Amino acid sequence: MEALKTYVEKTKIMLQLLAQPLNNEQRERAINKISQLIEERAALTKEIVPPFSSEQQELGKQAIELDQQLNQALKNVFQHIKKDMRNAKKQPRSNHSYLNPYKNVASFDGRFLDSKK
Repeated sequence: MEALKTYVEKTKIMLQLLAQPLNNEQRERAINKISQLIEERAALTKEIVPPFSSEQQELGKQAIELDQQLNQALKNVFQHIKKDMRNAKKQPRSNHSYLNPYKNVASFDGRFLDSKK
């Protein structure tokens, strides 16, 4: 019973961490904390064994709902990280195009080449 309560509490803590708007530095700290909490929760799942009382079943339903919310929040964070990575990759390319905008222009641009002799 105690393991199930602790599991639900740790899930709520993770949801609270993810509910806050995070910049890059805060996001990294939050991800580290969430990773630690996930490991702790994994250890707790081994302690949760049947048979379950009606109170434990209610806590189990609550835990499942919270897990679904947590999965959605983690997916959102993952999407933001992917977006930031794409932007970071794209930025050097755009900087180079501003430095030398004619680098990739074809050499035959504007010329007529007659192939007949």
